[in-house]
Amino acid sequence: MKSKVYKPHPALQDLVHCISIYGVDFTQTPGLTNIYRFVPAYQRYIIFYLEDPIKVLKPGNDGYITKAACVTIGPQDQAVTLDMGRRHLALCIAFQPSGLHRLLRIPMSEIYEQDFDTSLLLGSEIAEITERLREADNWDHMISIVEFYLLKRVSGVKPLLPVDQAMAALVGSSGNVSMEELASLACLSLRQFERKCTERLGMPPKQYARLIRFCKAYQLKELFPQKTWTEIAYHTGYYDQMHFIRDFKKFAGVTPSFIHEEELQHTIRLHKIMR
Repeated sequence: MKSKVYKPHPALQDLVHCISIYGVDFTQTPGLTNIYRFVPAYQRYIIFYLEDPIKVLKPGNDGYITKAACVTIGPQDQAVTLDMGRRHLALCIAFQPSGLHRLLRIPMSEIYEQDFDTSLLLGSEIAEITERLREADNWDHMISIVEFYLLKRVSGVKPLLPVDQAMAALVGSSGNVSMEELASLACLSLRQFERKCTERLGMPPKQYARLIRFCKAYQLKELFPQKTWTEIAYHTGYYDQMHFIRDFKKFAGVTPSFIHEEELQHTIRLHKIMR
């Protein structure tokens, strides 16, 4: 598998956290499964799938659903299963906490636990960009195509507010800052802060803080499969094992003991790439 993470253009950095590209030919990689349990992420994404289409199995559904070539993923707190096809190549735009809200100009609560064909949200130009990405000479060229598109739109995004900086501080602390401190940083009352966060994140700030802590723990396990879950819980700010297990079951749908080092060796471990 090949992957690369790019820091966005300076004019995009308060909107976009990073842009990553990753690709794998499962037909040429014996022992690597193309089925991946994707646990919820605290970042919001627009993802271009440039080779085989992605198929998604959500909890409660009977089968996989084939998705569009470019997908916008709303706030989620449930794990899904991905069928990544035989040849997988994806370009992933990971937004700052409120970046997708600022770009789309809609409350994130309206797309909670949903994903959409990005063309329905941003127009037919997305199909043209997808084709240009498929024809690009190399990955750097692909990044320039996406950045050029985003730079054209950046003047129309909603302005950056102190509440957005407070949410960035919450991410920077791995979810370990009090809500009162964050509300003060946002120059809002606690109730106003909670309302603004729900609009811009799609969930209350306490839930978002739990999701950040869980994601940091899961990323650490994908980066270092040999670490025990107990070590990981300690390093990511959990006060006790039961607190960690409760959050893990909520967001991953299983307990930590279900995910073993041996299993991680046979997946592509997307969270360590998309962090």
